[in-house]
Amino acid sequence: MTRFVIVNPHKRTVEGVSFDSLFEAQAAAGLGNVDHGVLAPGLGYVVDEFGLFAPVSEQKYFGLCGHLIAGPAVLYLFDTMGETCDLRKSEVPEVRFYLGVNDVEAAIDRGEIERPFMAVNGVELWHWPQQPPEGFTR
Repeated sequence: MTRFVIVNPHKRTVEGVSFDSLFEAQAAAGLGNVDHGVLAPGLGYVVDEFGLFAPVSEQKYFGLCGHLIAGPAVLYLFDTMGETCDLRKSEVPEVRFYLGVNDVEAAIDRGEIERPFMAVNGVELWHWPQQPPEGFTR
């Protein structure tokens, strides 16, 4: 069993959980098609692949390590070889839940989190909370 942390902004919870695999933790968080990222050295996360593209009126957000995260996420540790390691709730940096788009915009203005964006060759294609580019929705 490996220890993970599930952050759920809909319920405003941060919960330590144990599962045999990251896939089981993803399923417990309600995640299907996912995207992976790194918040800090050795600290990874998994989210819904199109979470940031959901209409802001339908999504819930939280901030962690300067990142805006949309919807539930599974946090995990990994070592220098890429192997998943136990993550305890007490090891998770401060999670900030946001009440809505105005709260997120205020956090961006304060420099608490960065505005998510997509760019190719230095040309911005999208930034939050714009409508997603074609092909980036379900």
